[in-house]
Amino acid sequence: MKSRLLVAYDAECTHCRKKADWVRERDRDGLIEVFPLQHPDLARIAPELAGRFLHGELHGLDLATRTVLKGPPLLPELLSRLPRWKLVAPLLQIPGVARAAAWLILKRDERRFSRRIGH
Repeated sequence: MKSRLLVAYDAECTHCRKKADWVRERDRDGLIEVFPLQHPDLARIAPELAGRFLHGELHGLDLATRTVLKGPPLLPELLSRLPRWKLVAPLLQIPGVARAAAWLILKRDERRFSRRIGH
């Protein structure tokens, strides 16, 4: 069984809140603890994240190994803990695939934002 993963997100960032909500909704096994970086207990729970610039991006901490992850390397670890996404996670271990997936997600979100503001 996979270890628990703490995901720290910027609660002041709309994009980050949406990603955190997406993870919460899909975490049926309770393997992911989604935590706002503004929470006063974060430094106690995850001292490995202290002193890092965390704003505007999700960060993960494997609670068994205490490994810090962010960006494309976080994606397969995150998805491997979500029931319907577990089968996709191994594909993201292929060099370059996680980075490409993260780029596609970013571009999709930029298009959605542009449509919302009328550009």
